[in-house]
Amino acid sequence: MWINVLDKIRKWYEGKWVAYENPPNSSVVIIGGDYERHWTASVARVLVTFYLAHWKWLWGFAVSLVGVYLALQQLQAATQ
Repeated sequence: MWINVLDKIRKWYEGKWVAYENPPNSSVVIIGGDYERHWTASVARVLVTFYLAHWKWLWGFAVSLVGVYLALQQLQAATQ
């Protein structure tokens, strides 16, 4: 079951391979193609790329926010 779900996610993330269209009466042949992705897969790719490029400061920022939250909780508890 999990393999089936992972395959569907992989197919959604990668998209469908579409070959380039060649004009029917042309002597030039263009070889290759590109992936057609769903817009949600494109958004997911942008988010994953951003995270992989900036994970260090994202985690540092998240840890500092947790620290500020805990400090404010302690300060609030001390003033009551």
